[in-house]
This record gives sequence, structure tokens and C-alpha cells, in this order.
Amino acid sequence: MLDVSTASVKELLGFAVRSEIDSNKTYSDLAQRVKNPLLKEKFQWLAYEENKHKEVLEKLFDALFQGEKLLVPEQMATELIKHIEVTPSSGLVDILYQAMESEKSAENFYAELAHRVDEPQSKVLEYLSKVEHSHYMMLLSEYTLAQDFEDYAEKDIDKVIT
Repeated sequence: MLDVSTASVKELLGFAVRSEIDSNKTYSDLAQRVKNPLLKEKFQWLAYEENKHKEVLEKLFDALFQGEKLLVPEQMATELIKHIEVTPSSGLVDILYQAMESEKSAENFYAELAHRVDEPQSKVLEYLSKVEHSHYMMLLSEYTLAQDFEDYAEKDIDKVIT
């Protein structure tokens, strides 16, 4: 079982990139699935953010391991960062809860990983940790709305409340 405190930084960065790739795909897929334009836009924004994180991590790897190849695993190690499981029957409340848990685990992962590298690279990981926290907070807001309005994902906002 992998652990942030003992696995190699190289390996952990590979898993971090895998997580960002997977999150980008999940949020892109969710944006296609929902009809509520505000929620669609938020999922698109999250997908964009996760892609940017991937790029930042690739640059960080290059700075730490100049000339070496970043190895990105085929699958994420869920003991490091939780994965969002979306099935055709998944409800929005469950998906948002899983997304919140994924963002929270990513926040913790980057905060712990920051302790494994020196400055200025540690600052990059601290930044990513804080951004993941902001994603969690946004998803928490959406989660609350989805709990209060059962068809939140399916309608324009003016039709959700009428």
C-alpha cells in the first residue's frame, strides 16, 4: 500500500498527474451529463482547473528531476487520492459527495507531499493544496443545493425553484 510519507516523490508525482487526468475526465463527463447551465459551467471550470494542475505537476517534476521521464500509472492509487465513481444510475448528491471527498483527499495529499520537497517546489504543492480546498468548498455549496432541490442538475435555475 502506498503512503505519501514513504513512497518516492517521483512515484507520487506520477500518481498526482494520474489523479488530475482522471478528475479532468470525470468533471468533463459530468458537464456533459447535467442540464443546469450553472452547474455545467462549474464542472467545466473544474475540468479546466484539473488540466492546469496536471501541467503544473509536469513542470514541477521537470524542475525536481531534470531530464527524467515522468511515469504516469494507468490507474490511480485510491489510498492516496479518492476517486469519483460515476455510474449511469449515480445521483447528483452522491456524485457531489464523492467529488468533495476526492478534493479533500487531494488537498491533504498535496499538503503532505509539500513536506517531502524543498522550496520553492514545496510552495507549488502548498498552492495546489489550497486550490483543492477551494474546489471542495465550491462542491460543498453545490452539494447543499442538490440536497435542497431534487432536480437541480436537470433544469435551468429559474425552473428549479418554480
